[in-house]
Amino acid sequence: MGVLLAALLAVAAALPMLAGAADKFRPFKLKSVDGGERKLADVLGKATLVVFFFPTCGYCKVSLPEVQRLQDSYKESGLTAVWINVLPEEDRLIPDWRARNGFTAPILLGGRSVQRDYDLTMTPTHYLLDAGGRVLFKQAGYTRGDEKALEQRIRQALALSP
Repeated sequence: MGVLLAALLAVAAALPMLAGAADKFRPFKLKSVDGGERKLADVLGKATLVVFFFPTCGYCKVSLPEVQRLQDSYKESGLTAVWINVLPEEDRLIPDWRARNGFTAPILLGGRSVQRDYDLTMTPTHYLLDAGGRVLFKQAGYTRGDEKALEQRIRQALALSP
């Protein structure tokens, strides 16, 4: 029975989660890979995608090009994005990794406390926020095709027709 329960919990953790409209995303003030500092208020747009990742994460390597595509597609409609590295020992890898992959989102250095502060159980974890910083959608982990659900949520947040 314990194995079945553990398997069910693992599956449940991997499923996209819808947060209540009243859930505010925890504000942050983090160092940027470019040298400055950014706060949540600095990156909020009409809708904002916050992605927790680390450069050597296998699932991140597959999902982040799709996230970049979504950012590029919906930027003009009001989507902003910020990516937050969760492994400080990989901070030094980010500049080359970013350039090699053509990623353009601002990247912040989160450190280990970010994992606890945002209840991260896996990477990548995507949070979609409204203009007031309320959580509209959370997706932990990545399976091919998840970008379609994320795109649908982005379109809803930006009030774009399907």
